[in-house]
Amino acid sequence: MKISELLTKIAGDFFDNIYVVLGKEAYIQEKVVRAFIECIPEEERAMNIGQYDMEVNLLTDALSDALSAPFFGERKLIIIKRPIFLTAEGKKTKLDQNVDELSNYIKNPEPRTIMLFVAPYEKLDERKKITKQLLKNATLIESGYSSEKDTAREVKNLLSKNGYTIEAKAYDLLKIRTEGKLSLITNELSKLFLLANQTKVISEEMVDRMVAQTLEQNIFDLGELVLSDKIAVAIEMYDDLIEQHEEPLKINAILISQVRLLLQVQILQQHGYAQGNIASALKVHPYRVKLALQNSRKYSRKTLSEKYSGLVKLEEQMKSSQKNAGQLFQLFMLGYFSKKR
Repeated sequence: MKISELLTKIAGDFFDNIYVVLGKEAYIQEKVVRAFIECIPEEERAMNIGQYDMEVNLLTDALSDALSAPFFGERKLIIIKRPIFLTAEGKKTKLDQNVDELSNYIKNPEPRTIMLFVAPYEKLDERKKITKQLLKNATLIESGYSSEKDTAREVKNLLSKNGYTIEAKAYDLLKIRTEGKLSLITNELSKLFLLANQTKVISEEMVDRMVAQTLEQNIFDLGELVLSDKIAVAIEMYDDLIEQHEEPLKINAILISQVRLLLQVQILQQHGYAQGNIASALKVHPYRVKLALQNSRKYSRKTLSEKYSGLVKLEEQMKSSQKNAGQLFQLFMLGYFSKKR
């Protein structure tokens, strides 16, 4: 079910018994949760809304609450956050959740209870019996990454609602600094609203001043230097990152991820995949795919493959060699790990 359809049904006072909101876009998840909370009268919320985090709370307690009658109200809302037992990562939690109780509840849900599973994951493990049963009987709400068009529409609505506008170049920079992620954009807008309180216009200078460039973006710039064989500048930037106490293995892992993405989108595009299909296939934010498509055209498959292989060998050397990271990176930039030995 789409968010717009869900909000229409909530406004019309139509509810199902069980919902699952799935995806990693926190802003959309929060919007869904807020819509459900607002369907409970404010004076009843303290008694008729229960929130349970499955990484620290027991499922048994949440289900017990769900089965009890609303307290002087028409309905109650049970929000089950981070249901990790529905994923392949479920074994990592220390809590042993009783999924048999959930299975019984799904078969016979309390009619006056709305149960909302908030699952901030790319996907659930559908090999699990309980996951299959839940998805078969629940209304699924997708909260995956918003498209660039949907993000722009949401941002425009937020700006208009608060009486602000944003310059085109400022919005472009904001997208770059936040990787086009709606949740990050909305977080930054709250700070920009304060800065632009006098003029009500958000400028490029304001975004540059208030929205910091992330490590990933710094390493994106480093990746451009690496792929373009700008040896001296790349080594200087790498040394700067090390001086800022960034972990060499983390830097290398991000570089590997970036070059791998360029390779993947280049290959998929050559096989006829469009931008949206590539994002879905790779489960990567659409804006990252857009940038990767633009950048992948600058480099040949051979260049990307060689750099990827060299970065993998660099990681191996970092883990096994006694040389410091700076020396190893210099060797990589000089082509040492690309040579057949």
